[in-house]
Formats: sequence, structure tokens, C-alpha cells
Amino acid sequence: MILPASKEKDKKLKKRYAVFDDDGNLCELKGFEIKRNGELKLIKIFQSSVFEAFLQGDNLEEVYEAVATVADHWLDILYSKGEGLSSQELFDLISENRSMSRTLKEYEGQKSTSISTAKSVQAC
Repeated sequence: MILPASKEKDKKLKKRYAVFDDDGNLCELKGFEIKRNGELKLIKIFQSSVFEAFLQGDNLEEVYEAVATVADHWLDILYSKGEGLSSQELFDLISENRSMSRTLKEYEGQKSTSISTAKSVQAC
């Protein structure tokens, strides 16, 4: 089981955990972006890769090294602004795929990227 640490002292995170079975398969996940709709694909792939890296190594140092390798890879992609990726690959990583279930008028007074985009498209 992986439980993330809080960024603040004496503050616990609620309902955020990952559980692996004995075969190393992710069998339960709660509270992470990888499970949520509307999150960037970049974040979902990063979290999935990090979870898999936690199962590598025979001791804590090796596990941390595996996780650091994954994190460094994704940091390199961010810092290089996607250098080495095709335009399509980069676009897929940083775009959202969202839809609205109601009409724009029914979202009156609410804010989200989907609503802002719909208003911009409607104005054109």
C-alpha cells in the first residue's frame, strides 16, 4: 500500500491511497487524479508510472531510486517543453477531453475550463 505524505506538518490526507496485490497489480486506488475524469493525461501517466516504480527494488533506497528515475523523466519533458515529442503526442498529454452534460445556460454562475471554452466558442 502506498500512502502519500501531506505537505503540511500534522495534517493528514484523507482518502488517498494505492493498494497492490501480491502479483504487483494495482487493485485499489482512491483519491488520485489517475482515476478522475477531466484530468490531464500527463498527470495520469505520471502517477501510473510512479505507482509501478514503487514495486521495483529490494530495499527502500532502490525503490526511491526507481521512483526518482520516473520523476526525472517527466520533469525533463516539462522543462524541455516537450522536446523530442511530436506535436500530437504533446497535445495529447496536455489537453483535456471533457464534455458538458447540460446546456451552457444551465451552468450559469459556475466556473470551469469547460464552461469558459464553451462560452468562447459560442461567442465566435
